[in-house]
Amino acid sequence: MNSLRIGHYREQMNKTHILVTTAALLALMTSLASITPLRAQTPDFNIAAAPLDICVSPGEAASYLVTVSSTDGFQGNVELADSIDPNATNAPTLSPIPSSVSLTSGQNVTFSLTASTVQATPEQGYTITIIGGTDVTVHSATVYLTVRPACGSVGGSLAPVNSIGLLVPYAIIAATVVGAGAGTATLLYNRRTRVR
Repeated sequence: MNSLRIGHYREQMNKTHILVTTAALLALMTSLASITPLRAQTPDFNIAAAPLDICVSPGEAASYLVTVSSTDGFQGNVELADSIDPNATNAPTLSPIPSSVSLTSGQNVTFSLTASTVQATPEQGYTITIIGGTDVTVHSATVYLTVRPACGSVGGSLAPVNSIGLLVPYAIIAATVVGAGAGTATLLYNRRTRVR
C-alpha cells in the first residue's frame, strides 16, 4: 500500500509540474508577444548642409557648411559629389569639394562649399545637392541659392568690423495706411555709415 501511495504522489507531482511549466511558458509567450522586437542598427552615415537658403546679388558668393557624420558605428570611405540645378550659361559655379572622406566610428567631417556668381548670373533660385555614397547606401543634402539684386538690403545690413572701426548702417522706414484693410507702404531707405 505504501508503494501505491508513493506512485500516486509522484503522478500528482508530475501533473503539477507540467501545469506550472505550461503556465510559465504561456506567461512568457504572452510577455514576448507584447514586446516590440529590437532591430539591429546598421552602421551608416549622414550628410547635412547649412544654412538651408542663402540669397546673394549677382557677382557675390555664398558659403555652405557640409557635415558628413558616422552613425551607429559606421567606419569607412564616403564618396562625394555635388551639383547645381539649373546649370545654365553663367549659372553659379561650385567650389571643389573632397572627392571622398574617411570616417571612423562616431566621427564628423566638415568642409565648406562655395557657390560663386558673376554679374551675368541669371536672377532666379538654384538647388544645390551634395551626394554621399558607399557600396551599400547613398544619402544627400540639399540647400538653396537665390540670386537677385539687393538681397538683404531692405533695412540695411550689418557691416563687418574692420581695422578702422565699426561701420553702422541704418534705415528709415515709413508706412502710410489708407482705409481699413487696404493701404500703401512707402520705404524711405537712407543708408549711412559712420566710423567710430
